Amino acid sequence: MRSDIWRLYRHILIGGAIILLVCYGAIEFIQSRYESDQIHRYMNSDVELSAQLLSKGVFTASTISQYSRFNWQVLSEPEPLLTPPKIKWLTIDSSESVRVFNEDTLFLEGELKPVEGFSVASLLRYYLHSAALVSAKLETLQSLTYINLTEVNPSAYLTSSMSGIDMIQLNEGTSSILWLDADDSSWLISIELGSAFSLGGAVILIIIISIAALLILIWVELTRLDQKRVHFETVTRQIARGRSSLPQGVVDSSGTLKELAYSFDSMSSHIQRLLKVQREMINAISHELRTPIARLRFGLEALKDDVTEEQEASVSALEIDVEELNTLVDEVLTYGKLEEGSLALNFEQTSIRQLLNGIVDHNQPLLQRFDVRVEVSDDDIVTADAHHLHRALQNLILNASKYANSIIAITFTVDNERWQVDIEDDGPGIPVEDRDKVFIPFQRLDNSRTRASGGYGLGLAIVQRIAFWHGGAVLVDGSELGGAKFSLIWSRSQHQNSLS
Repeated sequence: MRSDIWRLYRHILIGGAIILLVCYGAIEFIQSRYESDQIHRYMNSDVELSAQLLSKGVFTASTISQYSRFNWQVLSEPEPLLTPPKIKWLTIDSSESVRVFNEDTLFLEGELKPVEGFSVASLLRYYLHSAALVSAKLETLQSLTYINLTEVNPSAYLTSSMSGIDMIQLNEGTSSILWLDADDSSWLISIELGSAFSLGGAVILIIIISIAALLILIWVELTRLDQKRVHFETVTRQIARGRSSLPQGVVDSSGTLKELAYSFDSMSSHIQRLLKVQREMINAISHELRTPIARLRFGLEALKDDVTEEQEASVSALEIDVEELNTLVDEVLTYGKLEEGSLALNFEQTSIRQLLNGIVDHNQPLLQRFDVRVEVSDDDIVTADAHHLHRALQNLILNASKYANSIIAITFTVDNERWQVDIEDDGPGIPVEDRDKVFIPFQRLDNSRTRASGGYGLGLAIVQRIAFWHGGAVLVDGSELGGAKFSLIWSRSQHQNSLS
């Protein structure tokens, strides 16, 4: 069993490790994309600002190159940029370069310097310290794609007095410039991080997905385990209900319940063998008893001609005993066939009203001292094996007659799913703790239900098996009349396709 438990843990551990590796790779990829995006924003801002400054003809390429990340070369006459410049990135011999077009004219070409890190702060500081007008500086900064320009109160960012241009660190972890212009207005200049791309949100999403994937993996394993548990529970209930043909091969050869499955399958097979031997023995004994019973009948019949009147009463009593013994053998054989399902049931549509009236009329000598009340709904056509349903209802009615004081009530009801026949009496009733025992073969309750009441303890067991093969059940409860109430219930739909 330990190896099977380890198998379950191994699946979870391996699945969890794979999920963690995938998450780590995804986070690394997103981090790389995030850093590449930030580098692109810094480089693009550097190129746009350099192009704006060089297009005015005031600054030289060599001067701008000192503060820019690129070594710039002007390829055409400087002209003011009427629209944002077109930027084309190139990779030549493993070196990065960029070309800038003023509309369709190639204006600048720059080669990336081989230094670490990217920042546009040096170029911005140089430009802000230049002699250009404040309005021109603001216009230039506002034209840059990724530059944010916001007028602010410097006291919110600085604890000391401001000195023209200060570098500050924002909460987002990026360096920004706080600029006090000639008009004493304070401006915060920063690179736009791109709110549409959130590294933190992506990481949280990946963690949530990974946890969900791990939970799904655990749920799948537990679901498989629960399916096997349900299967074992179903088979156990079948055994408890006395099903004679238990399922074979209840084996989970590779699952976590392998040993339990083998033990359960072995137990199931052993129970089937015991039940089979028991049924065969009872059936064999019952069949073998038929011959001596027949000889006893024949002998008693022949003996009647040679006995005196005093002896004739004893012979008649012996005949009654032989008849009871023959009835017992018949009931044992009937129950055995119902138990193993070897009886051929012939389902057909029959009138429950005619069936009940026929039983009451046939047993009138036994029922004449009772007030028998039969109540049947208008829709009295049922699907059943008429012979065995007659046997079950007759057993229930005769059982009620043994214990009723004066009243036997028979009620038939129907709904969309089932038919139900209730048989009640006003006798002593059955204690709650004994109600399940009445369906056990040869089981008799306390001393108040003695052999004087007749029967062999098989009648209700036969009723239960007939109900089972009709897709129903027989229940026992207390009656409003004061005695017991037996309810024979069976399905309306189970045998619709079996009509003959």
